[in-house]
Amino acid sequence: MPVRFTAYGGAGEIGGNKLLLEDGDWQVLLDFGMSFGALGAYFEEFLRPRTVRGLSDYLLTGLVPPLDGLYRDDLNSLSEHGQIWDRLRGHPGYRHDVNPRAVLLSHAHADHVGYVSLLRPDIPIVAGGLTAVIAKAMQDGGQSTDDNQTVFLRPRVARDGLLVTDSRTPFQQRPWALPAGAHWSPDAAAYWIHRYTKSGPEPITSPITTGVSEIDGHQVRAFPVDHSIPGAHGFAVETSAGWIGYTGDIRMHGRHADQTWAFAHALAELDLVALICEGTQAARPRGASEAQVRARAVDRVGHTRGLVVADFGPRNIERLVSFLDAARHANRQLVILMKDALVLRAMHTVDPATPLPSPLGGPLIYDDRRATSTAWQDEMTEEFAGALVPPSAVRANPGGYVLCLSFFDITRLLDLGELASGAWVYSSSEPYDEESQLDMQRLRNWTNLLGLDFLGGDSESEAEAAGFHASGHASGPDLQRFIEIVNPRTLIPIHLQAEGLDFYHRTFGNTAIRVAEPGWGRAVTIE
Repeated sequence: MPVRFTAYGGAGEIGGNKLLLEDGDWQVLLDFGMSFGALGAYFEEFLRPRTVRGLSDYLLTGLVPPLDGLYRDDLNSLSEHGQIWDRLRGHPGYRHDVNPRAVLLSHAHADHVGYVSLLRPDIPIVAGGLTAVIAKAMQDGGQSTDDNQTVFLRPRVARDGLLVTDSRTPFQQRPWALPAGAHWSPDAAAYWIHRYTKSGPEPITSPITTGVSEIDGHQVRAFPVDHSIPGAHGFAVETSAGWIGYTGDIRMHGRHADQTWAFAHALAELDLVALICEGTQAARPRGASEAQVRARAVDRVGHTRGLVVADFGPRNIERLVSFLDAARHANRQLVILMKDALVLRAMHTVDPATPLPSPLGGPLIYDDRRATSTAWQDEMTEEFAGALVPPSAVRANPGGYVLCLSFFDITRLLDLGELASGAWVYSSSEPYDEESQLDMQRLRNWTNLLGLDFLGGDSESEAEAAGFHASGHASGPDLQRFIEIVNPRTLIPIHLQAEGLDFYHRTFGNTAIRVAEPGWGRAVTIE
């Protein structure tokens, strides 16, 4: 049988990668992420898929593909699910023979990992060490929803026609594995089997597997790459047609640009039969680098009176370090939220260079605890007691701090009283849909209300021109150089929209380009 590639997400859209690679009856998934576009078409912050219905809402709205047997039995156990699958059997994308040997997970952004939670818990997840601990920290510090159970889960049980959680049901831990060469430590191993609970120890005793270099006879290699979240990897998979590369998300303008270029040269040595390559920023020229963001942040924080709020993705550690440097240069202290400190603590177990909360030059933790707290908050409070800073301290001396918040945390500023001056530094990507554009307008309304100067831009190009944001994705010129180095026989563009696809056709007219079309079940044959 030929080698086949099917995009169940990530084709004709940015993100949502759910990619199936098949060599005869051997299968692996390349990521299994959340599609923000599909989710936003039916749901929003206060309208979510119903947990008591398991897979029903995900299947009926098309958030996940109709691949019978791929998903958790406990989320598929209501009588209504049988009727839903009967309806879906007539769908052109329906299959009952998808049984992947593993998920090769490139990184821990939701559009790549978000729906791993819905998969059968016996399917191994192969990822780098940082990706593993970030995924666990996100689950430890988040709500226990069906799309936030990537590491451990408590199976739901059917009761009176609903799926509910029974506290007497033991937790299960998914089998995770690290590729050969990935770093792991005793601290990471201890964190991996630790669960935060107020009811006493509830250990999970499934350690992570290390040193994976093949999956059922097929060689698999993982390569660290530069991206806006630490621990990102690209992959190469051996098939009967030859080696196939998968970039995940890459860039060349961060502090680890050398990793992406090393990945390109390694793929070139494998003489790829096909490269599955992202193209998020393919139609754009080079923008700001992370080094330029740092320089701009140092300058603006140093020349701003009053409170500075830095708005960036909390898992973008390079950006956090840039603002930490900016705060130090201005004799300020950087302050993060406790949920972000939890992720830093987890990452530190794999990468000791990750900064930990500390009153001596490290980030502080904004201590705005409520009347009740969770087990993980109690442990973090005890471990980092000396790094806690209450709102009253920030209110008394706003010019002494850089506070890391996003739009969804902005109500915390109401606790600081009237701000005589200050700035909101927008250091995130551009609004990607109508709802996020509305959020941007709401953010401007808030900064006007609070008397904060808004620095940055409403679009990524404006923000990059101002030097406050560096994209997590490679520009067109960098992608062109990357692909020229790799020199694959076939190029399969994904994670892009129409203008990015046009770039590939214009730039690589002499390379066989196979388009992974939107629409489930449309496979690309690789020979």
